[in-house]
Amino acid sequence: MKRGQTGIKRGSLSREAMDERLREQKAAYTRKYQRQYRDLIHQLLGHKCVRCGFSDDRALQIDHVYGGGTKETRSMSVGAYRKKVIASVALGEGLYQLLCANCNWIKRAEKNEQANKKWA
Repeated sequence: MKRGQTGIKRGSLSREAMDERLREQKAAYTRKYQRQYRDLIHQLLGHKCVRCGFSDDRALQIDHVYGGGTKETRSMSVGAYRKKVIASVALGEGLYQLLCANCNWIKRAEKNEQANKKWA
């Protein structure tokens, strides 16, 4: 199917059903490409936590080596952020690393990097 084509016959669905189907197709398209970006980042960063070696992709997170990740990720879309990470890693800037969820939270506590200070 070409971009912009929905595969929906105009007369067969109500306007609301067509809108819902289009939203679902767009969401599936977005998930597919975001998953590809995430997989590429994991590949570029070695597919494992740099602290403990954990390698289950479901728990691996992109970490900002020098902190400031919350501010950066909130300043742009998910796609733009992932493209920025890919470019930085490809250039060898050393700004990002993979940490498992546990190691990432431990690092945040050790360096007092809590995103929401009222939780600290």
